[in-house]
This record gives sequence, structure tokens and C-alpha cells, in this order.
Amino acid sequence: MSKPLLPIALVTGFLGAGKTTFMRHLIRDAQTRGIKVGVVINEFGVADIDGAILRESGAEMLGALAGGCACCSSQDEMIWTMLELGRLPREEQPDVVLLESSGLADPLVMLDGLTVAALLPLVRVASVVCIVDAPRLPELQTQGQIAPLLKRGVALADLVIANKSDLAFRGQSAVKIAEAEAILRDVNPHARLEFARGGAIDLEAFWKRVLESDFAHDAPQTSEAVHGHAQTLVAPMPKPIGRERLEAALQNLESQVWRAKGFVRIAGENDLFLVQFTGVVGAKFQIERFETPVLNALPPSELVFIGPALNKNELWRAFTGNAPLL
Repeated sequence: MSKPLLPIALVTGFLGAGKTTFMRHLIRDAQTRGIKVGVVINEFGVADIDGAILRESGAEMLGALAGGCACCSSQDEMIWTMLELGRLPREEQPDVVLLESSGLADPLVMLDGLTVAALLPLVRVASVVCIVDAPRLPELQTQGQIAPLLKRGVALADLVIANKSDLAFRGQSAVKIAEAEAILRDVNPHARLEFARGGAIDLEAFWKRVLESDFAHDAPQTSEAVHGHAQTLVAPMPKPIGRERLEAALQNLESQVWRAKGFVRIAGENDLFLVQFTGVVGAKFQIERFETPVLNALPPSELVFIGPALNKNELWRAFTGNAPLL
């Protein structure tokens, strides 16, 4: 029997939404239940402010990714931290790792980092929690600068917490609360939705999902893996693919694909190309020539797909041109 996968709970939310307050609530609740939690935080900047706050709450700090976002400049550090934790003997691991993202981090790119091939046999994304600043909910309906990031956080979550609800709906009728719920449901109709004050909610269902998932028991043995609500498919691309066919396949990616990335060779070209696709909100893709000074260290030609319910056979056929998976 292989070692169970280490569950990761990713806590996201824009600046000031109340992520650290919710994390303190999580940590204290875990202590009352006898759940051993480890905490990794990502702060935009060099000061470990949130870490100091959480240590005061009794958190076991396993890492602080200070100095940049874990979705960009600190992503490698995040991956290495999770690798180190995942490789520990089970008796030395926490029951769950709580990963708090920077308020400026893109949760999709963080999820992308947590599902790299090296981590698939070690950890699983057990839950994605999005903390939303309830007074700012109307911004989800605008075209403002932060709207795409806010929407992506809500869209990817299995638990959405509208925090500071006491401020947003003070003196308002139930109709206003229903309108706020409709805004969130328009972005994510499936997540569990909670309205909170000070980040406090009943955590019974959260712990059940994180600790008792069926996906906790066995490490994946193939190129496919299930991480709580996120699936991953790795499709080898050993043969060159026509650019038109590649672009058509990317344009036709179904809505269940959150992210696709990897390297391919394009017919008629000598170089390797980096392919990146971002879905969920405002789907787009890029195909760019990949240049490396180390000619004998090229990455493998393969594409990685991440999503909640991947149609693996269709993806395999569209991109590799081969028969569907059995």
C-alpha cells in the first residue's frame, strides 16, 4: 500500500478580503479537533507579516514564500516546499497543509504549480477556498482591472466565503443578500457558499472534504491523477503537429479545462514551442518559440491539462491524433 497523498488546502482571495483572519479561525478550529495542520504562506513583499500573526495563533509554520507571488517569482519555491513536505515520512507530515496565497496571486497559476508532474505522486489539492470581500461583490460584474482575478478565484473554488457580510448588508433586506448570492452563483454555480463575519464559519464539511476524500488513499500510478476536484492529463507529443491543427484544438478546448501547458514541435519548424492555455474566465492561448542555451537539456514534448472533469479521450484524440485512451 503506497503512502497516502498529503492533502493541500489552498486559501485564496484578493487583498484585504480576510484570508489571514480565516486562517486563524481554521488553525484554532483544527486545534480543538486534534487535527495537525502545517501552514505555508505567500506574501507579496519581503516582510513576513501574516506569518507573525498566524504564529501567534499557534500555527506550525512550514514555509513562508516572502518576496513575490507564488504564481510567478515564488512559484518554484512553492513547488520545492511542497516536494519536501510530500517526501517526508508520513509520521512526520501534518494531517493537512494550509497554503495561503498572496492577495495578488493568480489562483489558477498556483493550482497549476501544485499539479506539476513531480508533485502528483506526493500531494493532492483537497480544497480551494476563496475569501471574497462582500462589500466588493459588485466589482465581479464590472470590467475593472481586478475583476478577472476576482472572478477566477471564485470560479476555481469549491468553497466561497463572502466575508465582512455584516458590513456589506448592514440594515439591508434579505433581497440584497439574495442579489449578492446571485452575483457569486453567476460565476460559480457549484461551490458551497457561506456568508461570514470575521471569517468564521462552521468547518465540519470543510474538514470532511479535506481529510476524508477517497482520493487520499493511493498515489497515482499513471499519467493521470485526481486532486480533489482537479484532474490532470499528461499527453506525450513526440511527433510534430501542424500549427493550424494545434490552434484549432486549443480554440475548441471545452470549458472544463482550466489550464493547458507544455512543449510541442510544429511541423515545418526546427525549434521547440511553448504552449499555454488559460480557461475559466476569458479563455486564451499562446504559442511561442522556446529558446534555451542548453541544447542537450530540452524539456520533453508533452502537454499537461488541468480541469475538474476532463474529457480525456477527446483531448487525447485532438492533440495527439491517436486513438482514445482505454
